[in-house]
Order: sequence, then C-alpha cells, then structure tokens
Amino acid sequence: MTNKDTFFLETSHELRTLFENGFRAQKLSRGETLFAQDQYDDQLYVLDEGLLEVSVYSVSGRKLSLNRLGPESVFGEIAMFDPGPRTAQVVALEPCTLRAIGKNTLIAALANQPHLAAELLSLAGKRMRWMSQQMEEQVFLSPAARLAAKVLHLAGDTARITVTQAQMADYVGVTRELVSKTLAEWQRTGIVGVSRGRIDVLDAGALENIKDSEFL
Repeated sequence: MTNKDTFFLETSHELRTLFENGFRAQKLSRGETLFAQDQYDDQLYVLDEGLLEVSVYSVSGRKLSLNRLGPESVFGEIAMFDPGPRTAQVVALEPCTLRAIGKNTLIAALANQPHLAAELLSLAGKRMRWMSQQMEEQVFLSPAARLAAKVLHLAGDTARITVTQAQMADYVGVTRELVSKTLAEWQRTGIVGVSRGRIDVLDAGALENIKDSEFL
C-alpha cells in the first residue's frame, strides 16, 4: 500500500455529504487508465477502493511517477476552477471503485452552498503546494535523497511498499540499476528490507537523515 492522501479526510461534513449525494459510481480494472495526460476531463473524483498511480510523461515519452492514491483520496479538483487538459495520467494499479462528479453538476450544487467553493479552492491550493514540493525535490535533491523521500512517502504508516525496483525508478527519475544499487547498500546497513516486489522500511530515521542531508 501507500501513504494515504488525506485531502478528502480533511473536508467538512457538509462537503463530504455533497460528495456522497452528487457523485456517480465508476469502476476500473487493473491497468485501466482513468484519464491520460493532456486529455480534457472536468470531473472531480473520490477513490473508495483500490490503488491509483499518478504519473507524467515528457515529450520524448519518459515517465515520472508522482504518487499513489489510496482509498478516500480526492483528486481532479483543479479542473473545477481551471478547465483544460489534465496535467498527469491516472492509472489503476489494482481494481478500483470511484465516485465522480462533473464540473457543471458540482457548480449547480454549490449554488445552494457557496461557502463550500472556498473549501474546494483550499483543496486545490494544498494540492498545488504538494506538487511544488515534489518538483523541488526532483530538482534540488540528490538521487539517493529523492529515493529516500519517495520510499518514506509511499510507505507511509505501513512502512511497506509493494513496488518493483523498475517502478521505483519511475518515481525517482533515475535508472533501475541506480535504485537497485542504493537499496542493496541500505539493506546491508539495516535501513530497509528488500524482497521481490516489496520494500520494507526498517529505519525511518536513517531515511529522514538521508533525505535531509544529501543535496546535489
């Protein structure tokens, strides 16, 4: 699993009720794309069950994975205020159950509760701050520090990630060989445990130190 996106958990009871009453159910199978980067889509989503991967692609087709979204994550809110193509791709890593609401439907519902629009704007602001932090890490942290940050983020409270080393390389923006070499070194020193398709965090403090002390 992964660190839970808490944006939905932080919403008010009123907004959660609006979500529950106004959304339509949607299901995705493993590997199915919810929306692609640059695709026009004006819906707001809540994930009820499953696991989603958020990623971006360069013009040349290089992939950078940004995050994994678990149950009770809310996403797509930026399209409510800035219509346009999606800035990332979202794909199901396992079977998923979601709820979705279109922009026009949501705006009509907000007409009776205009104060909730400010709450949605706050959600969008938190998302933008989080994205800014990810970009700063990508630019200013060394590869080892970026790997430490991603392992901590994706493992979250479970201290475990079900992920291949090739997939982790997509999250960090480096080669699989570099990820393998770094994880092997960390495993020898007792920082992580590595098995096929899984990483266990054994010493979160050591990873925090690597994340905070290693810069380009």
